[in-house]
Amino acid sequence: MTTIQNYFETDLQTDLLLKKTKRNVFEAIKLNKITLNSGVKEANTTSNKILPALLIMKLITHQQPIYTKAKKSIANFKLREGKIIGCKTTLRKKNMFSFLEKVIHFILPQQTDIKSFKYKNRKPKNDFSIGLSDTSIFPEMENQFELFSKTPGINLTIGFKERELNKDNLIFSGFKIKFH
Repeated sequence: MTTIQNYFETDLQTDLLLKKTKRNVFEAIKLNKITLNSGVKEANTTSNKILPALLIMKLITHQQPIYTKAKKSIANFKLREGKIIGCKTTLRKKNMFSFLEKVIHFILPQQTDIKSFKYKNRKPKNDFSIGLSDTSIFPEMENQFELFSKTPGINLTIGFKERELNKDNLIFSGFKIKFH
């Protein structure tokens, strides 16, 4: 059990239950999954451009990513249905908490562009997304910076298992995630 998992399951969940005045423990917020997505627009024309994104995703998450394909053809973007346009991976349980610990303690403090952490609650959704434009700040990429001339960006989505997240954002302040 990681330290962030222990903190979330004992301290943070009980604190959130008391502050939100929930009726029982089954209404507590639960972390469901973390999804990492990387889109590579050059992969549409040349298929070997997806390889750096696949390798970076595998190094960062320690899981094999899957390809994402275009769902429909768009002539303006020279996009054909079924062409590979990116990759994604989903982390759950122990892998999710170890990755979340790495993101909270190592990645987010190194980010200077705080504007990318805006939490917009247009529709009541159960997720929070962060866009990371530079993947070379991950500790696994430390020794591999010569291999990649250009690193693709990654979209990180943290999914919660609750009907809707409140606008008071107590869960994010509990994890010490700062945003506007």
